[in-house]
Amino acid sequence: MTIKTLSIAATTAIVSLALFAAFNPTAARAADDSSLRFDAGNVEPASLTLPANTPVKLKVTNAGNAAVEFESFELHRERVVQPGQTITVYIPALPVGTYPFFDDFSHGAVKGEIVSR
Repeated sequence: MTIKTLSIAATTAIVSLALFAAFNPTAARAADDSSLRFDAGNVEPASLTLPANTPVKLKVTNAGNAAVEFESFELHRERVVQPGQTITVYIPALPVGTYPFFDDFSHGAVKGEIVSR
């Protein structure tokens, strides 16, 4: 192969990847931030749907007056969120399924789920 042929092949590959990312709904969704909001003994939404096999940055906000602990055994995540604070929890690419989470400081009274599909 000549340098010109290699250059054309590399340019074609880069343009193809850029077009795939621009027009692929799953790729576009990966860039979006999903969020959960804890407040007064509740979490909204109680069921959050995320795209399967796509890493996500999950924003967790505590709008209440006491600390909460976002915890999920299935996701291997445990993070304390102080009142008025928003944190980012990085969720890896998940296979299709349901992943429960809860506020450990409420002794499991505040629960929700992340559904990957």
